[in-house]
Amino acid sequence: MTNIEIIRKIKENGKKKKRNIFQRFYRMLCWIGLKIQFGTYNKRRRIRKFFSPVGGRISSFLSGRIAQPVGGAFRELRDIVSESRSGGFGQAFGRHKGFFGGVVNVVLPLICIGVLAGVAYTVLTSSHALEVTCNGKVLGYIEDESVYNDAVQLLSQRTVNTSSDYMDSLSPSYSMASVSSSMNMSSETLCEALLADSSSVENAYGLYINGELCAAAKSYGDIQFIMETFLDQYKTGTPGEQVTFMGTTDIVSGLYSTDRIVSSDKFAKTISKKRTETQIYTVMEGDTAQSIANVANMSYGRLMKLNENLDDNPEPGTSVLLEKELPVLKVQTIRTVTVKETIKFTKTTKKNNQKYTSYKKCIQKGVNGEREVVKLVTEINGVQVSSEVISSTVTKEPVEAVYEVGTKKASGVGSGKFTWPVPGVRTISSPFGPRWGRFHSGIDISTSGIYGRTVVAADSGTATVKRSAGGYGLHIIISHGNGYSTCYAHLSAVSISSGATVAKGQAIGRVGNSGRSTGPHLHFEIRKNNSATNPMRYF
Repeated sequence: MTNIEIIRKIKENGKKKKRNIFQRFYRMLCWIGLKIQFGTYNKRRRIRKFFSPVGGRISSFLSGRIAQPVGGAFRELRDIVSESRSGGFGQAFGRHKGFFGGVVNVVLPLICIGVLAGVAYTVLTSSHALEVTCNGKVLGYIEDESVYNDAVQLLSQRTVNTSSDYMDSLSPSYSMASVSSSMNMSSETLCEALLADSSSVENAYGLYINGELCAAAKSYGDIQFIMETFLDQYKTGTPGEQVTFMGTTDIVSGLYSTDRIVSSDKFAKTISKKRTETQIYTVMEGDTAQSIANVANMSYGRLMKLNENLDDNPEPGTSVLLEKELPVLKVQTIRTVTVKETIKFTKTTKKNNQKYTSYKKCIQKGVNGEREVVKLVTEINGVQVSSEVISSTVTKEPVEAVYEVGTKKASGVGSGKFTWPVPGVRTISSPFGPRWGRFHSGIDISTSGIYGRTVVAADSGTATVKRSAGGYGLHIIISHGNGYSTCYAHLSAVSISSGATVAKGQAIGRVGNSGRSTGPHLHFEIRKNNSATNPMRYF
């Protein structure tokens, strides 16, 4: 054999082996299927064999005990009908008395069983309740009297009657009844029944504020329009503004007493009214009856009437009864507001040890700055109750004020050499010596426009400020500690205080016209050991 034939032979043997494997696998599957089918058939046959006696008995029972008697009864009933048509019912009844007796024996027990089942169902599904009768009319059934009491409370909120006979007529009578539990009424349903039974109620819409009835009107649209108009008065048109009612406001449809239903105009006035509430205030230190009344926005008479034993000056810790008017409807407004605020400038000082402590000079004026502040403002009925800063931007920086002050302390002892008390004015209107029949103990320095000119200390020393209605008027005496003292009279103002130590040339006041004076001038004296001397001897 050639190599090609050998290779072909090997391939044919391989194909035969593959075919043998598939054939075996197929035969195995067929064998398993036959086993399952055979086992199932045997089980079904055994089950039928087991239940066949039971089925036979049931079939014989149904045919012998039910089917045959029923069939016989129908045949006899057919005979009774045909005989009744030919000979009358009496003849048919006489011939078939046994049939009618059998029917009665069967039907009566069935009727009794039905009645017993109905009674049992009624007992099991029913419960005992109170039958409510008012004005001779049964309103319904409730579990206990508390349901009726709750209904009357709801009724009192929804009805306002001018006659007290209405509430008296609501006195109910109760009797026990056995009804289905689904027939028991709630307090709200019973309230509606009481209102429906009344001749003084109508369908309307009531405005409830925090659960309390405020007023009722017939038109739902009118109520909505009035409330929207009420909100509009607090709107400013600010972008993002929120204007809402505080608390809960509900419009409820139902039966309302005609005395509670008002016109649209009166409804608008009702929700705009204020209600009076009482509060307790604890007296604090410094409080008086009048101040408490002012803060509470009450009259003094009303406060004293509410608190009969209250003193005008009550002791701290005393409880005081106050009245406060609050709006029926509270409106909360939240808006974002942008305002400009002033930034106050700060002050700083620079020390100068060459100047006396009384020296002070502004070397740079302070300028306020500005900032733009965005605030979240909350108002209640147009009155601001809170303000929260959201952002702040400085638009103009403040300029700091700078002052130069002296730190050099003045000596309380003078040098004995004096400087002229009114710088820049040398005119003497009245000299030292005799004048008008009297002795003039100093000199008068005066000129046109001298009023308000600065007066300086002629020498260092300790100052004393005095004031008299006549004579020298407002004046300063400086003791120089070396036997000398100087006097500056008829001043309009002083810039030092008594006991201050002043330096030579320091400003101490301004020229005036106080006391006994014929015109604006400075009366200046130099005293030596308390004796007046001519000031011109020292200049």
